[in-house]
Amino acid sequence: MHKNNLEKKSNYPDKETIFHWNNLKNIGTTKPKFLPENLIYFGVRDTESAENYLMHSLQIKNFTVPEIRYKGLLNCLEEAIKKLDSCDEIYITFDVDSLDCDFVSKGTGTPVSFGFSPEEVKQLIVGFLKTNKVVCLEITEVNPLLDNKANKMAQTAFDVLNSCFDVMFSYLS
Repeated sequence: MHKNNLEKKSNYPDKETIFHWNNLKNIGTTKPKFLPENLIYFGVRDTESAENYLMHSLQIKNFTVPEIRYKGLLNCLEEAIKKLDSCDEIYITFDVDSLDCDFVSKGTGTPVSFGFSPEEVKQLIVGFLKTNKVVCLEITEVNPLLDNKANKMAQTAFDVLNSCFDVMFSYLS
């Protein structure tokens, strides 16, 4: 565990949990799976103080929604892709919490206002797909039980995924 994680420790797992955690994190290698400098966030808004501390101390970049709208989405995307230039593979996790819950729906675990539009998310993901380095795209946090607009969050996530397939298939042909 990184020393910064221990500095803000908030729970004390039992020995069995620690044993399983160590086995899980060491699958394949005991070395880190990626380095903090190769982690970039887009649109993280609702964080706890320990998360903020870790992002700050490890200098993990978070392109905020206001920053992206001020600098321009394509400029921020270009900056992120350049930062990851030395990476051979890119893994994308699209957490639907990054979407504006007032615009889409509350069909997620942490609905927060002033997030991304579906079109902005599509542009970001497609921009990374065009690098030909993306090895995985994961979509997380869709919760139909919390959706206040007839499953609109899941429909939006599928729409984003469909736009990604269009790009992926165009590169295969």
